Amino acid sequence: MAFLKPKGIIAANVLYTDPSENGFVMWFTKATCKNLFFINGLGISNGMANVPALLWIASKEKLHIYALKSDRKPSENTPLYHAPFFNVYANGNVCMGTVDVNIKNSASLEEFITAWEAYFFNSYFSHLMQNHNPIQGNCVSLWKKLRKTGDPFPKDVLKETGRTIKNILR
Repeated sequence: MAFLKPKGIIAANVLYTDPSENGFVMWFTKATCKNLFFINGLGISNGMANVPALLWIASKEKLHIYALKSDRKPSENTPLYHAPFFNVYANGNVCMGTVDVNIKNSASLEEFITAWEAYFFNSYFSHLMQNHNPIQGNCVSLWKKLRKTGDPFPKDVLKETGRTIKNILR
């Protein structure tokens, strides 16, 4: 099977595909509740918490992730926000730490997207990258509160990156 070939009709959340050998996929997910894992040193309990809508950009080896303020399908001019998670650099690149990323050369589009979302959400969040605080406020306090209350993710804490999808695709 060809790399990133869809199994059927392309899902509505897929925004862009480049199925070349060094290709990538861009997709978005709506705000949802996810099971999150944190290292003990952060003092945040593992478990369900609400996360914002996200923009994902992944190749076989790398993942970039950004937050979105809306669940609507983003356009080229949609502003991108820093993903409000630990282990993410200011440029959106995710530090995968000890996760064994193993994307097959024959991965279908659906397998590829499912694998990257699982790699991201099944890994342990551990630290802020290079003094990059991705939100307005304290990231540890935010996730402690979201874990305790089950509140929706507060979009007002998101920080703009100054980038749009159009900037990334250039």
